[in-house]
Amino acid sequence: MPKLTAQESTSIWLKEIILENFMSYEYARIPLKPGLNLISGPNGAGKSSILLAISVALGQIYTERSKRLRDLIRRGEEIARITLVFDNEETNGRRPISFSDADTFMLSRYLKNDGNYWWEADYKQISYEEVARLFKGFGLDPNNMLIIMHQNTMEQFCLTAPQEKLKLLEEAVGFSAYREKVIEAKHRLESIISEDESISELLGRAKESLGYWKEMHEKYLLREELEERRSWLKREAIWARVIKQEVALQMLEERLKVKEHSLESNLVEMEDTKEKIKTWRKKLDSWKINSKESFYELLHLEKEETRFESLIEHLKENERIFRGLGKNEGVEKIGERLKEALKRKKELKKEINKIQSELGAFERSQESDLESYISYRVKEEVMRFKRDMLEADIKTIKVEMEKVNQKLADLLPQKKKAGERIETERKQSEIENEMSLVGAKIEALGEIPEETEEIYSNYSRLFEELKEKSKIVAANKREGLKELDARKKIWRKAITDLLDSINSSFQQILSGIGASGLARLVDVEDGDGDGAEDIENAGLELFVGFSGSPPVLFDYYTQSGGEKTASVMAFLLSIQQLLRSPFRAVDEFDLHMDPRNREEIYKMMISSMKESECLLITPSQLTVTDPSVHIIVVQKAYGKSGVREVK
Repeated sequence: MPKLTAQESTSIWLKEIILENFMSYEYARIPLKPGLNLISGPNGAGKSSILLAISVALGQIYTERSKRLRDLIRRGEEIARITLVFDNEETNGRRPISFSDADTFMLSRYLKNDGNYWWEADYKQISYEEVARLFKGFGLDPNNMLIIMHQNTMEQFCLTAPQEKLKLLEEAVGFSAYREKVIEAKHRLESIISEDESISELLGRAKESLGYWKEMHEKYLLREELEERRSWLKREAIWARVIKQEVALQMLEERLKVKEHSLESNLVEMEDTKEKIKTWRKKLDSWKINSKESFYELLHLEKEETRFESLIEHLKENERIFRGLGKNEGVEKIGERLKEALKRKKELKKEINKIQSELGAFERSQESDLESYISYRVKEEVMRFKRDMLEADIKTIKVEMEKVNQKLADLLPQKKKAGERIETERKQSEIENEMSLVGAKIEALGEIPEETEEIYSNYSRLFEELKEKSKIVAANKREGLKELDARKKIWRKAITDLLDSINSSFQQILSGIGASGLARLVDVEDGDGDGAEDIENAGLELFVGFSGSPPVLFDYYTQSGGEKTASVMAFLLSIQQLLRSPFRAVDEFDLHMDPRNREEIYKMMISSMKESECLLITPSQLTVTDPSVHIIVVQKAYGKSGVREVK
């Protein structure tokens, strides 16, 4: 499909609205005419649904009637369609909608219960962006309440911030380009300022570099002196390491002699201790054999004693049983056996006590021998531990000596390079600290290339180039400021002239209903006292006064319901001749108005809508005497809304 565009020099008017399964409408065709179209009917008949349908078809983003477009589909139906029929006849050889060759242009909006919505232009599907671009060319924005004011939108207008009111007015009369040019100039200036800051930063760095290269020669001489000192310290450090290893080797040799002598003494003492352990071991072994024999005999006797104890218990149990059975002969036999068993148990007890006494005597006699044996065994273990420690120490010392000798061997090449021996008592750490300090000083100087003069020349040239570029950017910055200031002044003059024109009509319209007022630009300066324009914060405020009272700020809380409606309508009437959009609409334009004001506003609407197309919606009864007014009556019966033209 060709790109959807509108001819800038032509206008367009809406001929008809076709509703199918939309809200309370099953099917309706609502014809419209240029000039004033008055839709009336009782509350709830479906008047506001017509304006809502127009807005939805034109791509309104938000609907106050429903959060979801699918809720606008007539109950029980799957799909709804809104069709707007526009006049597209040629005027001066051009059609309003250039890509269409038909005399009428049809735009349809489909709503489905599954949440699928789309547009068709002359039965070909198009996107929301194409719809918005098409009607933007005519200045017809369904989201601008100054062009299409839905039911309850007047209250919303009262609550709208001054900044938003001004933007709505600019968009409605086609002045948005002034604001866009100012914002464009502002962004361009911000880019230049950013470039200026970058160049200033580069210029500062280049200046610092020039100062650096001027000091380079002095640093070079200092570096030579430090390098010479570092070379001496390196030689001293080598000889300090050699001397340290030589001293360490000497100390290790002395320690080795001491350890070897201690090991020799330890071995002699260990041999003597082993002999004494053997002697005491023999004594303990003899005691062990004797005590073992007595212990085994004791075990045998205790086992015998246990057997007789069990026998005695058994005989006693049998004796009780025989007594219970009355067998006296059996009781006597068991009694004799019981006496013999008790006698034998007593004899065993004496023998056990005797052996236990003998074992106690053995233990007491051998206690001192065992202590001596244990003390020599402990001594042997201590001596063995000392021997192991001494052998380990000797081994460690020899390993350390090998390492020291290896280090001395490794240092031999460095000794040759270090030249004549330097006797120094300084520690390696002291030398290294000084070397680190010297190295840090050298490092702090940085690299000093041979091409110092060439580098300095390059930096000088770069510095001059940056200075020239900085002058150019500064000039561009001044021009950008001038351009921004000029565009702000153009915007200010355009808005001021616009408000002067609006105020002339606004005051005249208000005077017709016994009121006064004006529209005023507010917060237009940036607040720093230099008089600069602050477009982002600039806003529009209305002031109105009724019944002879001086004008006060128009807002949601100050005026009564009828005064608010009359004020909004007066303002809308004052901008009618300035609006770009060929189509305008107001729902419940007379809400809360008294009859006199309603009639006056209505008459003014008739006179101001001769050259454009306007849709007025009201539930009130109006006196219609002008034949140019196109009257449509909406009624609802049996859940269906219907329309009727009044001829």
